[in-house]
This record gives sequence, C-alpha cells and structure tokens, in this order.
Amino acid sequence: MPSKKPAEAAPRATHPPAERGTRGVSPVNPDDAARWLALADLALSRGASEVEVAEIEALARKEQTAIKRRIQRRSQQVKRQSKSKQ
Repeated sequence: MPSKKPAEAAPRATHPPAERGTRGVSPVNPDDAARWLALADLALSRGASEVEVAEIEALARKEQTAIKRRIQRRSQQVKRQSKSKQ
C-alpha cells in the first residue's frame, strides 16, 4: 500500500495582499511633477537661447539636489535599521 503524503500547503506570503507591491513606491509629489514639467517645457521649446539654457541648468541642478537629498535620507534610514538589527 502506498503511503499518502500530506498535501503541501501553499507558500505563505510575507506581506498581506493589501501591502504587496507598495513598499518603496511613493506617490508622485505635486512639487516634483511641477519641476519635471517645467524642465520638459523648457527642453522641448524651439531654439533654446542662452537664457533658456541657463534656466534648464538651474532646474536640472535643483532636481539633482532634491534627488540627492532623498537618496541621503534613504541611506541614513537603512544605516539606522542595519545598526538596530546588529
């Protein structure tokens, strides 16, 4: 007589269904969207003058600064979390 093996249970999810796929994804900040749209408007305008190029550079630098701040905040959070786990 062959022995019956118990049916294997389905793997358990680590996150509840309502929370899956949302970690690390933040909604678009209206200020970010406005900066990106302003940058796109200037980039797509015809015949960029020196003034427009300067405006584009200023917007790009502002965006880079904002991105760097977000990265630094995230890295500090990760460092704190890794220290607390040790």
